[in-house]
Amino acid sequence: MQIKKRQRIFISASLIYPGGDIYFMKKSVTSREMSEIDRKAREEYGITQSFLMENAGRSVAEEVLADNYPTGSRKIALLCGKGNNGGDGFVAARYLTEKIPGELTVYITDRSSVKEGAALDNLKKILDMGISVKPFDKFIVADNSPTIVVDSIFGTGFKGDLRPEIRKVSEMVNNGPVKVYAVDVPSGLDATTGKAASGCFRADKTVTFGLAKKGFFLQDGPEVCGQVVVKDIGFPQSLLREYIS
Repeated sequence: MQIKKRQRIFISASLIYPGGDIYFMKKSVTSREMSEIDRKAREEYGITQSFLMENAGRSVAEEVLADNYPTGSRKIALLCGKGNNGGDGFVAARYLTEKIPGELTVYITDRSSVKEGAALDNLKKILDMGISVKPFDKFIVADNSPTIVVDSIFGTGFKGDLRPEIRKVSEMVNNGPVKVYAVDVPSGLDATTGKAASGCFRADKTVTFGLAKKGFFLQDGPEVCGQVVVKDIGFPQSLLREYIS
């Protein structure tokens, strides 16, 4: 198999904010601040995790479809973790399958431990739809393998090192002829400091939610995030303003 080196172009999140308030374009938050925003949205505004996850997953699918269809590649692999970031990937799989049935496979790091609530609910939905779901270690980059990969393993809470089995897959992805979409944050990147763990996924496009993360612009962030698109998934603007004023 011939390995194609992907060109890396970093575009600040301030340049791409579809439909968003210009006030938010140049703002970014730490992972702790984003976690607080998520918690307050649920506890103080009554916004459910399911609502946010549905919007997040749909926005990822929309980016993939807008960039690649109907003329682009028709084979997609979604690499999903067991938490809410993985849940976003499950939602994206639903929307993508509606447009390109039979051309998509979901690989889960730990299917038996998927987080209860919105993430597990959305896993059940894709299983009911008959979407192909396989163990994470079955993923491989080969001549007939997917040419689009959606990285939905870890989100803003990631710190430390990637496990060996995840690094093995990330090395195949990073060195393969595939286009990579990161969900919220490239897996392996510290969203606050911008430090990338060994084997961090290198995205061609990062689809992030609510606000950009400070780590996108620091240390390794610009190298692994690719183009950044900030999506509005339903966080109240009054809440976001509390953290970027």
